[in-house]
Amino acid sequence: MLSPDALRMLDTTVWLRSGDKAAQRLHCSQSTVSRNNVETLALFDLALERVRGEWQFDGDSTLLFMERRVHQFKRLQRDPDSHPLRIEANFWAAPAFLDPLPQGWEGGVWDHVGMERPLQLLRERVIDAWIGSYQPDLPEHDPELAVVDLCRTPVHLVAAADHPLVGRSGLTDQDLDPFPSLALPSGLFPKTEAVLRSHGLWQNRVRMKRFRPELWQGRTEDQVTLTYASSLALQAMPGLVRLDYDLGLISGEALVVRRDLQHQPSLQELKAWLVHRCESLAGQFPDLQLAAAA
Repeated sequence: MLSPDALRMLDTTVWLRSGDKAAQRLHCSQSTVSRNNVETLALFDLALERVRGEWQFDGDSTLLFMERRVHQFKRLQRDPDSHPLRIEANFWAAPAFLDPLPQGWEGGVWDHVGMERPLQLLRERVIDAWIGSYQPDLPEHDPELAVVDLCRTPVHLVAAADHPLVGRSGLTDQDLDPFPSLALPSGLFPKTEAVLRSHGLWQNRVRMKRFRPELWQGRTEDQVTLTYASSLALQAMPGLVRLDYDLGLISGEALVVRRDLQHQPSLQELKAWLVHRCESLAGQFPDLQLAAAA
């Protein structure tokens, strides 16, 4: 059996995308991480390769995934010698829900664009939980993953504070037509994309593999480009304000975990922590509503 420390070095490298960052997290040298990872990969006859900026395994990962299952179970049991549990979130959910982190948990990179990579990390047991912030597009009836709704909130049309439409009431589609609007690559959020396209929005594609403020809300500094945000997201995007236009789009936050682990006490404790955070946030943001499941 692979030692917990050896697997943690490899998985932290994969999760944080960097041996240097893994070494900082684990309080050791980068050379120690690199040497360990070479030995672990050789043990399983695997190699690591970069695919669209993320580490992926080349080879048959079956035995490695079996090891991960054992090590994940130990983390969840909170054994005295076990490592922290692992949670990922996006750039606005992290400060809203995970500052500070709940006891016994460690956080991720907070900059994934889309859902593909966080869901992969969950399926492959690299991480133990993800706060999914794209409720219309989160997986439904997935045999491996359970989605626990925490709260719901409208998605607003927003723009720079000096945009020509700021302060105007009763905006219509015709009012929006002259202005460009941001979009991510097609297919990342198909349901959300369809709603926005129905309003003539989601036009100018932004190509970014990781969230970068200058490539998203920074694009609105031209004083004409429109974008979208919930009240929680606006907290992380200073300088943007809501426009008086109803997108008819409801999103929110959800806890996503592996279905076979959702009743583990550690994950139930996490859910209670996040529900408590939602209750606090609801007092700050009137348009945030607790989900029935919470």
